[in-house]
Amino acid sequence: MPVYKNIEELLAYALKNKLIQPCDVTRARNALFELLNLDGARRAPAHNAPPPQDPSEILADISFYAAQEGLLPMDTATYREIFETAAMAIFTKRPDEVIKNFFDALKKSGAKKATGGFYKYCQKLYYIKTDRVAKNLRWKTATPYGNMDITINLSKPEKDPKEIALHGKMPISDGAYPKCLLCKENEGFAGNLNHPARQNLRLRPLKLNGGKWYFQYSPYVYYNEHCIVLSEQHRPMKITAETFKNLLDFVEMFPHYFLGSNADLPVVGGSILNHDHYQGGRYAFALEKAGSVKNFKIKKFAGVSFDILRWPMSALRLRGNKKSVAAAAARVLAVWQKYDDIAVNIRHATGKTQHNTITPVARFKNGKYEMDLVLRNNRADDKHPWGIFHTRPQRHNIKRENIGLIEVLGMAILPGRLKTEMAQIAALMAKGEQEKMAELSSLAQHYNWVNSFIDNYKGFKPAQAEEILLREMGRTFAASLADCGVFKHDAAGKAAFLRFINKL
Repeated sequence: MPVYKNIEELLAYALKNKLIQPCDVTRARNALFELLNLDGARRAPAHNAPPPQDPSEILADISFYAAQEGLLPMDTATYREIFETAAMAIFTKRPDEVIKNFFDALKKSGAKKATGGFYKYCQKLYYIKTDRVAKNLRWKTATPYGNMDITINLSKPEKDPKEIALHGKMPISDGAYPKCLLCKENEGFAGNLNHPARQNLRLRPLKLNGGKWYFQYSPYVYYNEHCIVLSEQHRPMKITAETFKNLLDFVEMFPHYFLGSNADLPVVGGSILNHDHYQGGRYAFALEKAGSVKNFKIKKFAGVSFDILRWPMSALRLRGNKKSVAAAAARVLAVWQKYDDIAVNIRHATGKTQHNTITPVARFKNGKYEMDLVLRNNRADDKHPWGIFHTRPQRHNIKRENIGLIEVLGMAILPGRLKTEMAQIAALMAKGEQEKMAELSSLAQHYNWVNSFIDNYKGFKPAQAEEILLREMGRTFAASLADCGVFKHDAAGKAAFLRFINKL
């Protein structure tokens, strides 16, 4: 039976990647027999085929067999993924072993080797879905603010900001377990139709500013070593003075990583608002490379250098020693949370509803601690129901989701639908028939967008159509970030930014 061959292939993969040792093979084989309800009598003979680079195809064959044999409640993608995760759990070390290995590596080889080894381990376990990540489309677009990273995400559906806001307010039922996707109880969880399997997830404990946190990698990494740092407690996102201390503690331990937080309010926050967490990794985004528009000092924080950054959103950079940067960032937050400037539509609150908050990002560079603070406001009105400082509706054809931490850093996470839609538009443009977009329900939303730039490319060759669309998607993303800036890049906005600096 082919399934026996699949089992031997999976065992060979696990051996090659040191997920098991030769003495573990019999136990692992028998565990797979048990999972697949096999008696082992028709075991496949040994073969010398080289182990695969990743286990995705083998796992797909095994879950297909499980579905055919009625071992799944229903033959769906979700139940197949749950079964595949259960198979990989057989090769996953206990949490205490993983933690010990990490700290041994940290002590022996340093932070870079320790995190790099943990990251590779998560890839080998197929917790990080390397094959799916590889399907995402990626390119860079030159903008006045540097080269932006643009990605079309083919692994997750587009989210509605209103649904994200509603999710953040949803009460947790007493029986929910785990309470959300970021709770520590996900480690080893078998999964169900409404909650993904996490049997091959392993967490590493952390202490940040005296509090208990956990470190893991994202299963769908958007950039190199994309990690998540989550609170031990299931509590809502909240940006406070403690947030800055937590972020700086982390980059002190792992100076080769950045760590940042989504804002803590709907529309300007991330997609998960009901569990306090941060995101980081080993990648240099465009924001990190942003230059200074204006440098200034604040007498109370003499050891801290402040800069207004050349960035589409309203961003400050603080540099200095750890304690001073944390204190200065807390000062900026405290002033911004109460700051109003009606001339540029900034109101910090409506009644008891807070509007002003911050998206912070911490780094350790050239011997100094660095904190970028991006000022956010989520107020809406009748003219701007999506948000006064949210992506304008004319750009929603490209992205309507919240502009969260990763986008703030300069990486667009665009919806998977764009791959097909842009291919169709490119085909029409190549034939000079872009006007037909208005007649097609799937492309009508792009009609005005294409017409806004098509005249800039008169005489383009058909083969250039796709390149033009990629460039314009990147430029549209940069414009979307500028939409979210509380101080615009005009005379009024620049004057307003200086008023805020004077208030600091």
